[in-house]
This record gives sequence, structure tokens and C-alpha cells, in this order.
Amino acid sequence: MGTIWRSQPMHLVQLFIPLDAAHDTVDQLGELGLVQFRDKNEQVNLFQRNFVNEVKRSDDMLRKLRFFSDQIRSAYKVTENTVSIAQIADAHNVVLDQSVSGQNAQQLNMDDLETTFDDLEKELTMMSANQDKLNRNYSELTEFRHVLLKDQEFFSSETSSGVVLVNERGGNEDIEAPLLKDDESRGGGLAGARRLGYLTGVINSANVVTFQRLLWRASRGNIYFRPAHIDEALDDPHTGKPVSKDVFIIFFQGNRLQTKIKKICESFGAHLYPCPETARERSELLNKLGKRLEELQEVISKSNELRFKVLNNVLAKWDLWKSKVSKEKAIYHTMNMFMYDIGRRCLIAEGWCPVSATDNVQEALKTANSISGATVPSILHVVRTNDEPPTYYKTDKFTESFQGIVDSYGIARYQEVNPAVFAIITFPFLFAIMFGDLGHGFILTIFSLVLIWKEKYLGSQKLNEMIGMTFGGRYMLLLMGLFSMYVGLVYNDCFGVPLSIFNFGKTHWKPPHPGEDQYYWNGDSVGYPYLFGVDPTWKYKSNELTFYNSLKMKISIIFAVVQMSLGIFLSLLNGLHFRKPLNIFFEFIPQIIFLQCIFGYLVFLIILKWLTDWRVHTTRGFEVSSDTPSLLTTLIEMFLKILDPIEDSKLLFSGQHAVQIILVLTAVFMVPIMLLPKPLILRYQNKKKVAEEARRKQIEHAQGIYHHHDEEEGSEEAGLIEGDSNGKQVAKPSGGGGHGHDGEDFDFSEVFIHQVIHTIEFVLGSVSNTASYLRLWALSLAHSELAFVFWSQIMIRLMGMKLNSPIHVPAMWFAFLPWAVLTVGVLLVMESLSAFLHALRLHWVEFMNKFYAGDGHMFAPFSYISLAKADEENEESGRK
Repeated sequence: MGTIWRSQPMHLVQLFIPLDAAHDTVDQLGELGLVQFRDKNEQVNLFQRNFVNEVKRSDDMLRKLRFFSDQIRSAYKVTENTVSIAQIADAHNVVLDQSVSGQNAQQLNMDDLETTFDDLEKELTMMSANQDKLNRNYSELTEFRHVLLKDQEFFSSETSSGVVLVNERGGNEDIEAPLLKDDESRGGGLAGARRLGYLTGVINSANVVTFQRLLWRASRGNIYFRPAHIDEALDDPHTGKPVSKDVFIIFFQGNRLQTKIKKICESFGAHLYPCPETARERSELLNKLGKRLEELQEVISKSNELRFKVLNNVLAKWDLWKSKVSKEKAIYHTMNMFMYDIGRRCLIAEGWCPVSATDNVQEALKTANSISGATVPSILHVVRTNDEPPTYYKTDKFTESFQGIVDSYGIARYQEVNPAVFAIITFPFLFAIMFGDLGHGFILTIFSLVLIWKEKYLGSQKLNEMIGMTFGGRYMLLLMGLFSMYVGLVYNDCFGVPLSIFNFGKTHWKPPHPGEDQYYWNGDSVGYPYLFGVDPTWKYKSNELTFYNSLKMKISIIFAVVQMSLGIFLSLLNGLHFRKPLNIFFEFIPQIIFLQCIFGYLVFLIILKWLTDWRVHTTRGFEVSSDTPSLLTTLIEMFLKILDPIEDSKLLFSGQHAVQIILVLTAVFMVPIMLLPKPLILRYQNKKKVAEEARRKQIEHAQGIYHHHDEEEGSEEAGLIEGDSNGKQVAKPSGGGGHGHDGEDFDFSEVFIHQVIHTIEFVLGSVSNTASYLRLWALSLAHSELAFVFWSQIMIRLMGMKLNSPIHVPAMWFAFLPWAVLTVGVLLVMESLSAFLHALRLHWVEFMNKFYAGDGHMFAPFSYISLAKADEENEESGRK
């Protein structure tokens, strides 16, 4: 737990890396993943850096890998973009080479890989072009064969019937005139038809009707069009996709009409084929086409075998190549961030690393030096700086989800108290207050235990976003379920039904008079109080809702004050750690006093009222007094009627009026303490600092010192005056923490306005934040009442039927199904999500804003693991 109490101590390191060992050094640091490099060439254009050519080469190799991936998907006919290369390999029993580290990875030379990629790209491009050409020829020959078959049927039917292919509507020489004159038609059917021109081809079936209508209009009816559907789907010669097609034949007269028909065919994507006029020629051509198709099929089969052999070799090594090239690109991209010292022939790098990892970094430098065979060792030098380091927490699978909900609000400032430590307990507990039910918590616990039991299997699978998020929070769900079971015992609720687990004797809750169903505490020594939680006797009574309203509302106020007080106390720890006395004396102290004077006093009244016996003795016996003071009214009158004496019936303790006056005056006095002293003291300190600086410069001027003292002072203290390639000095300012106003231009108006906003926000937020915790009461009451309604209106009504009824047993089974569906869908899914979001808001807004700045930046080291995850996410988003 100590590893996440505050972020890991970080320091800025400067690396002097010999040029010969630079590549291996960055490679080893990428395997280690504990150094976040800073760009020392921010002023240099990306295209003018030292290793831009290597990065371009890696980009080109990644492009070729994407080309190989497209070829693999095309060959295996994978149309879904969500399918990865590894899934394709598993589906076709191709064993992937996963040896991406160690000696096997070192043997992969980028020059050899580039040559291999070039050869494969040329080979696959040629294979793909030849394959497309063969498939196109095969599709065209197949279409031609179907054209000949359909035309053979067409000509046979026309010859046997002796039908003359003319328009049978005689008439004048207008647009409705027949294609043949009467004397031509008397010359014989086919003899006359031969004087007509005809075109035959193939068109998509979906375009036949539109195609025929356009031909008819374009020719003014002077054509004869006949389609015939092809039973099997044919591969389109251009797209290669199977489509439904029709064979057509068109008879026409005249060259001009022929030209017009061909243009229409071209616009519709119809493929025209030459068809012999005689049956013998058509039969001979069919035989030739059959033999040619057989030969072409054999050639395509052999070509496919060769192509799949090449692609399977690529598929087996694709992940290995992708990992190698991605690493090389990352290495050179990182080296472009280093400064090149020409005189020393070395690269100078700067980066953040955890203090605890310094020895690991040193070991990585030595390993890289031995691998590269460099004679000059790499040097690590710790740099003092006042720049704020990044935030780094060592989390595990248990704390990762809690740290995630904190990071979603904002990254912690360096060395700031981490709210995730408290969220491990407070988050599931606040969730349980709203979701408290023994049965629902048990189901949630079982579900989380199943996820934990299967975590190795589920962790190795590709999960969608929703399931992956649920799996990542499995330990959080476990605590939420356990806390819900505990609070369910406190509420005495199990699926909305009260339990009597701890009722070992008669209850002490008694009706005031016989026959009444309202309950109050009876002091008579009968039985024993309910041992743990709410007495089940309160259920199903007329004042049940009043009792639970009062109980849960007051519990919400108590937890609100406790958690907000904890948040203010954590601001004290931040002030002590960062050595900011102004924040302690003029923020923490007045804030905690202000909160306790108002809402801490309210919690005191709640507990006092619980402990007070409000019974009065009457002639009818003991009765609950009807004049019990209202705490809400007491709190309001505490401010609005501060000088008016409190009525005896509304007094909770003696001296209450005087105590309330003192508390109100103290709370009001805390407001100017929060508002004025801090900006005034900062102004005084800044004036004093400016005066001292001016006096120092006057002394220096009098002594004749004209060098740039300010720039050199920090570098001398840090011991970092280093020469760059131009002989200039490289210096870093000294200092420590990066917090406060040191080194910044002081603007009193800005500081004062910020303090005004902060004060107003706290004062008003104390009221609104406390009221916001009432959502605990509201959601808890809604959850329990909804569970009770589902149980009573669905199960109880049907189970209350007479046992001798023949439909009693099946009715119970049919009642259980809708009850279970509503319980899971509404209470376990929707209500749990609602309680989760409300608990999240209470932590983000009401708790963390008391001490948590959340304006830091996350530690993002150069790591191959992070690189692989980023590449995987990019591929998935690209496929989607």
C-alpha cells in the first residue's frame, strides 16, 4: 500500500551515450521501460533530425507489412475488418513465430529484412497481377461459354418454330415500322433474319429491366431484345465478386443503331461477346472453350498453391517482423530526441526515471555497451531541476482499477497524497450504502469471483470494451459485493425481504397501545434487543418509511462530514510534505474549524438525539413525545435566529444557545482568515524578494560585475555546465519541488482573485457537498423499496395462492422468471451502475476537491510493452 500512498520519487537523469552503442542502449531501455525521455531538439524540425532517414525506412517497411496483410486477407477471403492476422493464422492452422526477443530477435537485421520485404512485395505484386489476370480470363471465358449455350438454345427454338424475328405490327414508314419489309419477310424466316445485325453478351440481373427499357427508348422500338437468366452466380471479371447475371441477345438494323447499342452496353457494364451464326461453329467454339477452361483452371490452381505457400511463410513471420520493425522505428524516433555532440561523438539524452530504478538503468547501459562492443562506456548523471517530475505509481491487478478511477478525474501532482488509497475502502462502502442488500451483494460477489477464477483465460482473450472494463474492475466488484452484503445485514434486507437471523428473543420494540402497529422503544425488561442491524419488526409497519427515512438520512450526513473532514485532513498532509505553512495555517485550520462548527455540530446533534430517551409518561403509559426537536429546523434557526432564545421543548442539552452563538461566530470568523492573510503574506514575501534582488544587483554593479549571474547560478549549483556541439553551455536551474510561486512572476490581483474563488467555493461547497451526500439516502431507499415491490407484487401474490390449487406450482415457476429478469436487469445492472456513478461523483467532487489538485502528468516511459499495446489499439481502431 505504501507504493501508492505517494508517487514514486523521480529524478532527472542525463545520459552520455557513445554513438556506436546508442541503438543497443535505447533498445535495452525500451525492454526495461523505466525511462521517460525528454525532447532536447524541440526547436529542430522533424525532417531535419539526425535519424529521420531511418524512421522513413521503418515507415516504408511498415507500409509493406500492411500490404502483406491486405494480400493475406484477400487470399483467405477475410472480409471482416475485426479479424486479426493471428486469428487468420489460427483459423488456417499456421503456426506463428513468436520469438520476438533474445538471440532470435538480434539475428533479424533491418537491411536483410528490407531486402526480403522488397523481394516479397515485387513477387506478391506480380503474383497478384497474374492471379487477377487469370481470374479475369477465366470469368470472361465462363461468361462466353454461357453466352454460347444460351444463344444455341435461342437459335434452335427460333429455327424450329419458323418465327420471323421482326416486329409483327405492320404500318407506315415511321418509328413503329417493322424491321423487315413485306417482300423481305416473304423470303424466309432465318434468311431474312440474317440481314439483321445482332449483339450478344452478359449483364447483371439487377440491371436487365432498366437496360431493356433504355434500349427500347433509344432505338424507338426498332430492336428485338431477349434475356436468359444464368442459374449459377458468376465471378465478375473486374471485381471478382460473385453476382447474378443474364445472357441477352439484341437484333437491330443499321450501323448507327449498333453504335448506339454498344455505348448503352458500355454504360451498363455489360460484356459483349462474338457469337458465330451457324450451329456447327458454335459447337466447335464450345468444345474449344471447355478445353481452355480446364487448362486455365489447372494453371489457376497451381498459381494459388504457389501464392499460398509464399503467403503462409509471410503469415508465420508477420508478427515477428511487425514487432521488429515497430521497435526499430521507436528506437530511431527516440534517438531523434537526443542531442548530438559532434566533438565527443556521443548522444546526450535526458529523461525521468524512478529513483529506485537507477541501478536497473545502469545495468541496462552496461548490457548495451557489451552487446555493441563500444570501447567507451555510457555515463548516467543525475540532474537537479525545479521542473515538476511526472507521476508514477506501482500498481498491481488489485489496485489498478481504483487508481484508474482517480486518474480519470486527473493525474495526481508529483508526491501528492493519492486518493486511491482511501478509495479502496470508501468507494465500495459508499456504493454499498446505496446498494445494500444481502442477496444482491451475494450475486455480485459470486460474479466477481467467477471473473477472478477465470482471470488467466479472460486476460488472454480479446474482450470487447464493456466486458473488458468489467473484467478490469473484478476486484473492485468483489469489494462492492462484500460491502453490499455487510450493509444488507445492517439494513436487514435480502431481495427486499427482512430476515430474523439475530433475533434470539422477543424484541424490545413495542406498540404504544394494544392494536396499534406503530413501534417505539419500550423500556420494560422484556426480551432482548435485535443483536445486529435494523430490527425486522419495523418492516410492514405504518411508520416503516418514516423510520428508514430518518435513519438513512442521518447516516448519510454522518458519512458526509466524516469523509469531507478526511479530505481536509489530507490537505494538511500535503502542506506538511511540500512545506507550505501558509496552506496549513490559512487553509487547513480555518476550513476544518468552519466545517466542524456547522456540520460537525449537526453530527453531534444527530448522535445526541439518538442517545436521548424521548418517551414521556402519561396516564396511558409511556408514549413518544410529539415535541421532539427537528434537527433541520435547529440548524436553520442557528443562523437566522442566533440571538433569540431556544424554547425549552426544542433544547437538546443545557447551554445549547450559548454554544450555537460561539460556533456561528467562529465559523463566520474563519471566512476572512481563509480569504485575506495568504495573498497579503505572499505579496509581502514577493516585495521583500524583489528588494533583496535589487540590492544585490546594485552591489554587483558597484563592483563592476557585468556577467549574467542569474543564468549561471543555477547551473553552477546543479553542476551541469556542459558543452554542446557549438561550444555553448547547457545548464539546468537548481531548486526543488516545482510547487509554489518560486521562479514565477508574482501577480497580486491574480493570486487574490484565486483565493477569493477558493474561499467562496469552499464555503458554499460545504453546504452543497453535504447535501450531495443525501443521494446515499435517496438511492438506498429507492433500491430497497424497488426490491420489495418486485418481490411482493410478483412472487408473493402468486405464492399466496391456495396450495391445493392445481396451478400453484407452475405459477410459482412462471412468477420466478419475470422476478429474476427484473432483479438482474433493473436492480443488479441498472441500479448498480447508478450507484457506481453516484459513488464516483462523491469521490471526485465532494471528497477529492478538498485536497487533490489533479494537475500532474503521467509517467510515460519508453517501453516496448506500451508500444505493443498502442500498436494493437491502433490496428483495432483501423480495422473498425
